[in-house]
Amino acid sequence: MEFKVEWDGDVTLVHPEREQRAKQDVNALFGVNGVTTPSKHLSLLVTSLGPGEKSNVHYHLEHESALYGLRGSVHFFWGAELEHDLVVGVGDFLYIPPFCPHVSYNRSLTGDAAFVTARTDAFEQERVVLLPELEDDRCKPRVSYVD
Repeated sequence: MEFKVEWDGDVTLVHPEREQRAKQDVNALFGVNGVTTPSKHLSLLVTSLGPGEKSNVHYHLEHESALYGLRGSVHFFWGAELEHDLVVGVGDFLYIPPFCPHVSYNRSLTGDAAFVTARTDAFEQERVVLLPELEDDRCKPRVSYVD
């Protein structure tokens, strides 16, 4: 197989020094994005929730998200009224379409839950939309805690 590759930019190594709190109120180890690299269409980070934490209810404008479970598990709720739910754990992949309201609850009160997170937007933090009108703990009674 023969092919020719034309490079459009430099290879960039990113070594984040510390986690930051993302707009959707999760811990984030920001890796590849439009701030840390010349990326125009991609972000890749590690997100986590500490023991008993939850994210803010939110959605992402015009970009897809994919997660891969590294540690722990979350109870994930989605839909216009957060009426749907599933559990995402170690080794699971999760796809979230654009404009889909969602929230995640760490199922553990003693350990964290961590995920590799990819998005089709290099500036995804600028396009997170918070939904305070759904921040009424409607999902909390349905969370399947593990400890």
